[in-house]
Amino acid sequence: MKGGFQPRILGFLCNWCCYTAADSAGVGRYQYPPNLRVIRMMCTGRLDPFFPLEGFARGADGVFVGGCHLGECHYQDGNYHALITAAFVKEALAAAGIKPDRFMIDWASAAEGPRFVKLITDFTQKIASFGPFGEAENEDGKVLRLRALKLSEAARGKKLRSAILNAAKIILKEGNYEESYLRSVIHEKCAKMFKLLLSV
Repeated sequence: MKGGFQPRILGFLCNWCCYTAADSAGVGRYQYPPNLRVIRMMCTGRLDPFFPLEGFARGADGVFVGGCHLGECHYQDGNYHALITAAFVKEALAAAGIKPDRFMIDWASAAEGPRFVKLITDFTQKIASFGPFGEAENEDGKVLRLRALKLSEAARGKKLRSAILNAAKIILKEGNYEESYLRSVIHEKCAKMFKLLLSV
């Protein structure tokens, strides 16, 4: 870890796959960094945009979302909706001057304990390499957390949620889930609001 820095990682894990993979990794006595603090969800599709943003505002250095592999969601398409939320979070972080790489979404089935271990180990090492919050961004970490809090609060409001919904409708219609496309649609619908929120 960079200079002994131990990052705080917040994890939102799907009950059916990634959480079970974490459990099987524990049963199998696999070793991985103890930095992860887990919140179990029934589905990554339940991930609200303000959850990760508030996590950063309240002290997380990185946020990991883990679910079922695409096409294997227990609720049919929940993880595709999670990809849209993830694109929004990354665009919001970029607008706030926070490295989007502090947020990650990936998949591990219930039987993939070793894969879960690798995902968490690699992600923790990446976040640790950034140093204390704000160091990699060359900004005051407290200022960045305040920006994340502003965006988190706005993500609960009608105006921004409506913009996210409009973006989701376009994405679901097109059926294109490439990250670059998702982020471009989110950027088009939300960038002006981000700028206005963060200039206040």
